[in-house]
Amino acid sequence: MKEMRGIIKGSYVLGQRMIEGLYLQLLFVLYTLRGGIVLGFFPALASVFQVIYLFIIRGKDSVKIPDSFKAFYLKYFKMSNYLGYTMLSLFLFLVFDLRISKIYLQVPIIHYGLILILILLFGACLFVFPTLCRYELTYKQYLRQAIGLFFTNLTESIAMLIGSFLVMGIYVAFPILLVIAGVPLFVLPVMWFALQGMKKIEGKVDSL
Repeated sequence: MKEMRGIIKGSYVLGQRMIEGLYLQLLFVLYTLRGGIVLGFFPALASVFQVIYLFIIRGKDSVKIPDSFKAFYLKYFKMSNYLGYTMLSLFLFLVFDLRISKIYLQVPIIHYGLILILILLFGACLFVFPTLCRYELTYKQYLRQAIGLFFTNLTESIAMLIGSFLVMGIYVAFPILLVIAGVPLFVLPVMWFALQGMKKIEGKVDSL
């Protein structure tokens, strides 16, 4: 009977997490559309990060998802767009350079160097919204903090990159997950490892 209770409890918890993930995915889509996609995508993404951040540090029962999501969407509307489109512009610029390198330059050391820089930029990007969730900073400080956190927390940074690529692999294997809970599933490991990295740095600062 204990084993059955354990299985039933586990199934219930899994079901609850799936419902929460689906709910967050739905809110992400609705609020992205609310902002006309172009202006709504990054605020909606930042709101998913913030809700999951609160899940981690406070527990899911302390968060009213719909009210919190709306509040965070409005709070982060401008800053998340500034940060999001800055990082996106840098990312697209490097992708363009990589394309030019592959077609015209065809110099292996430059090509692989650009790929490395692109991966490092992607890693720094992963810290941007977790930093936004935890700190009250200026636009430039958020960018510097995200880059600094990536390079000073190599263990967590590598774990974030691996987790991100694993989630992408899961999307390829099970595309339906991308539709059902693609954003929360991606955000969860990123937020978790980013939080560990931020706590570690904060601990070092407090010990000085």
